[in-house]
Amino acid sequence: MPRTRSSKNLTASTPPVPETPPTLDYIWWIKVILCFGFWTLVVVATTKDIAIGFPKEKGLVSRFILTISYAFGPVCIGMCYVDTRRTSASFFFMQVATCMMNFTTSIAWYRNPRELGLLPDLGHDILGEYPEVIKTTVFGKELEFEATSICDNLILSLLVLTAVYFYRDPDRGDIFRRFIMVFGILEVMRTVTVLLTSLPDASAACRRLTPIGDQASGASSWAGMFNIETWSEVLIHTGKILIPVHPVTCGDMIFSGHTSSAICLALTWHTYYKWVPAKVNVVKTFIWFIAVSACTMLVLTKVHYTLDVVLGMYFTVTVWSSYHRLAIDVKMGHRFISVWWIDSVILYPCMEFLELPLPGETPKKNTKERDEMSLFEIQMMGMQLDDVEDAKKRNRRWGLWRKAGGSRGGSSAASLIAEDSYAGEEKKEK
Repeated sequence: MPRTRSSKNLTASTPPVPETPPTLDYIWWIKVILCFGFWTLVVVATTKDIAIGFPKEKGLVSRFILTISYAFGPVCIGMCYVDTRRTSASFFFMQVATCMMNFTTSIAWYRNPRELGLLPDLGHDILGEYPEVIKTTVFGKELEFEATSICDNLILSLLVLTAVYFYRDPDRGDIFRRFIMVFGILEVMRTVTVLLTSLPDASAACRRLTPIGDQASGASSWAGMFNIETWSEVLIHTGKILIPVHPVTCGDMIFSGHTSSAICLALTWHTYYKWVPAKVNVVKTFIWFIAVSACTMLVLTKVHYTLDVVLGMYFTVTVWSSYHRLAIDVKMGHRFISVWWIDSVILYPCMEFLELPLPGETPKKNTKERDEMSLFEIQMMGMQLDDVEDAKKRNRRWGLWRKAGGSRGGSSAASLIAEDSYAGEEKKEK
């Protein structure tokens, strides 16, 4: 189905293009859903009785094919349209990174030195022991749940809050694209780190589940892993993670993927949620409380070592800041390629593909909502330089107003003092 841009995004000399009727969109989506439904029936009918080396694994092939189809099918469709090409390419990159990370995680499962036991950890010593299973009573009914699920539920709630709120944002496409690019880069980094050095799993349950290898530490050597049976189990384990039907991943200690997810979601709010004239932004504080609580539960329930969580925070903040710094460079037309040749060959061309406006796309106008954002956020939204200078002036006035004793409730005296100070600074600059 061909896509057309709205007439308001075209230049004045171009005749307006009529909007596509909504009914065509619905028909197109119905066709796509029917095609995926037919493909599901074909895959299930042809592969439901196929087993990969083990009789108990019947149906794994069909579930794996369907998972890959549903993950990459919409991406391939989106690549055919100009408006969704960049987001689809970003999502494709993240999906490939996820597959790579899950494969190396399955290898790390066999490389886990289970016999070494729990390593000394400052976070574990401070927080103490925590039961693996929590029992509670709700409305007179006794319930049991795993303690490790607390962290998962906190991250899931943060994901739902982020998706619901930013779905209403007019720049949701840019926000989503940047989020999945940063998350994909972190997954590529984790793909490497989980294989370099193998630590005994922090979880006692994981150490019990880890297969015993041919080394004294309980880990499998690389030479001992090179056989068909082991690699078949690695591929099956990878497929179960991707579907997903496997309850837990073990051996992937450096660094924490849960931490990366929680901090990425918190940074989305920290960067894109509106600026408020107060010392404390209640919404951002609440989001960071959930994210830090999830990271703390990782250490408390011994899913990870404290080092894994700290490295996860450090890597996530660094990659997030670096990506957005490059996005600002591209928006401003800057290119710093003197560091390494890869900057001019790979890094900046990729960033320009992802961040430069599409042909015919009009620059974002300064609205009331964007007036409330910080200078960093305004730069990331691709404002014109004049708008950025106005934002600098607003931020300077705000700082002088706070210095003069202004509060959220407002103070006319503080405003007058701030205006006098600002006028004096402008005279000095001139």
